[in-house]
Amino acid sequence: MTHSLHRTGGAAALERDYVVLAMLAKAINDSVPGARERLVKAGSIFKQNGPVNIMMESLWAISPVITAVYDDEARLRRALLELKEADLGISIVVSGLLSGVQAAVHEAGLAVHTVHLSLGTFGKKDELPRAEVLELTTMCGHHCISPASVAAQVDRIRGHGVPVGVAARELAKPCVCGIFNTTRAEALLRRLVDAEGAR
Repeated sequence: MTHSLHRTGGAAALERDYVVLAMLAKAINDSVPGARERLVKAGSIFKQNGPVNIMMESLWAISPVITAVYDDEARLRRALLELKEADLGISIVVSGLLSGVQAAVHEAGLAVHTVHLSLGTFGKKDELPRAEVLELTTMCGHHCISPASVAAQVDRIRGHGVPVGVAARELAKPCVCGIFNTTRAEALLRRLVDAEGAR
């Protein structure tokens, strides 16, 4: 799930940001009897463990993938334990800080199969938005959240009294992959609003 690797931010922010994906493998287990039901069961396990965002209901009929994001390592661990017990035969991918992911996987009695790492950003970095904005826009793996959308939500909070939680959920709507962490977004939006107010 390389589209979740490029989230920016420090360790303190990322230790409350774990993405999980359940996927049927094309031409391997996506058309066997009961495959769709097993995927739905994985999604139900994700949902029961309190993700801050999940993409599953609208995709059951068309997608072999379900994604969720957790803001709490304990919830991630519970989800992985339940997935292991369910033994659904579906590939599960976890993305986040390596130390937290490894701890959750090992506690569930599983082994890390593969590790993908982001090497960072190269090129004309001076043309990128400021760090706080990038932390928000990079939470959507398909980059469906623009810096202009972030600025518009900051303006709605400051100028129109829109609650931060409402603005965070509005930002999450275009994220087709369902991995936008709304809890983290609230904290980042507060920082941006405070920074704008201090100017």
